Amino acid sequence: KENILAVVEVKTRSSIEFGLPQDFVKPKKIQLLVKAVNEYVIANDLDVEVRFDIIAIHKDAKDFSIEHIEEAFYYF
Repeated sequence: KENILAVVEVKTRSSIEFGLPQDFVKPKKIQLLVKAVNEYVIANDLDVEVRFDIIAIHKDAKDFSIEHIEEAFYYF
């Protein structure tokens, strides 16, 4: 895959009692990421497709799980 800029948000939770790690990427955070990446692409005159991923990490006392969610959200 050429010309893809993957922007990755990493979220870690020690308990999923209140939701999965990826559930904590809120609309305001998405808005800020999109704005920052758009400014970066324009400032550097990049001809790329932008993809937003989430790395969700759930850890407890003995174990952990890692999930890579590609194209976790879209922007317009």
